[in-house]
Amino acid sequence: MLYSICYVSTLSKQLEDTELKKLFDFCSTKNIDRGISGVLLHNSGNFLQYFEGDELQIKELYYSKIKKDTRHKNIITLFEKKIEVQYFTGYKAGFTSIISENQTRSLRSYLNLLNYLDSSEIEALSKTVNSFLSAV
Repeated sequence: MLYSICYVSTLSKQLEDTELKKLFDFCSTKNIDRGISGVLLHNSGNFLQYFEGDELQIKELYYSKIKKDTRHKNIITLFEKKIEVQYFTGYKAGFTSIISENQTRSLRSYLNLLNYLDSSEIEALSKTVNSFLSAV
């Protein structure tokens, strides 16, 4: 069964750009190796992550690793749902200030594919993602 989780969080302490790049590279490599696709964005001390894949792997990653990671706090789950198909191919991670035009289009297209969310979830997620994209 395919599953997805989307959350936002705040850095616990300021990380240097090199530390963030190492984190993004690690997440991309590990997630691709596990067949997990999605996106991790950073902007102004905040993270937005959407990831999807096998339900057991997604839940294990979120509840056993991500939620226990002390590099961030104030984790707010925007949604977690079963999905029919994976929306992303591969795993994208980076600063919103250097996200490519193609990645921006992918995120905007993704917002249009969220028909399985109710209207309040769509509105909350749309506002959150758009706040990240406005920095591009």
